[in-house]
Amino acid sequence: MKGYELFTELASENRLSILHALKEGELKFTRIADEIDMTSPEASRQLNRLLAVNLIRKDADGHYSLTPFGELVVSCIPNIEAIAKNSDFFLKHDTSPIPPHLLHRMDDLSKGEIIRGVFVLVNKMTSLFDEIKEDSYYLSDDFPRFYLPAIEKKLEEGVKFRAIYPKALLDELWPEIKPEIRNRIEFRMLDEIRLVVNITDSFSLIAFPGFDGKIDRDLAIIGHDEDFRRWCSEVFNHYWEKALPYYGTKTKK
Repeated sequence: MKGYELFTELASENRLSILHALKEGELKFTRIADEIDMTSPEASRQLNRLLAVNLIRKDADGHYSLTPFGELVVSCIPNIEAIAKNSDFFLKHDTSPIPPHLLHRMDDLSKGEIIRGVFVLVNKMTSLFDEIKEDSYYLSDDFPRFYLPAIEKKLEEGVKFRAIYPKALLDELWPEIKPEIRNRIEFRMLDEIRLVVNITDSFSLIAFPGFDGKIDRDLAIIGHDEDFRRWCSEVFNHYWEKALPYYGTKTKK
């Protein structure tokens, strides 16, 4: 089967609905027609198409189920649907800074909330920051200095901080940060950063760059579920492994 042939079979809401229904388990003809609200002739036609391309099978008792090939295809559909649902977002934002394997799991972000407007985002982050109890990992090309008092308070509460910034920014920031703060945060540096990622025990956040190369600070995605957190954590860890430790203005690249 050619790729375009597979996409042709998936280009039907009814056929996609059948595949999603069978993902939950085998079903008989009447149950499929009822669940998807299709007439019997329409259900028969769509099932025969899926049978013909081996996405589903039918046993001797009349039960329909996914083939191993069908299971693999269905496992890929949520990612495509998530990308399609957010096509306006992806038309305006560059995903190239994301590790390639994570682009195949964009649906992990599907429960996230899109926050629009820099002031709305700052207010949201200020509120969420109070909820952090254990850890906060941050990747960014900039540092909001007004967070320093809140960070100091969280350090006193035992929260663990890690941060990745451009070396030039760290060199500039270092004299402004109290030794008792900077000595309790793990800093690493990169030459260039084109994402904002924040992972905490309370929430996770990601902001993408536009096609001008600048991070879009008027729009971010915030999530609270484990899939969202895991995806953002993998992005952060990808850059953490690439970054070099930073110990002050005498740090060498």
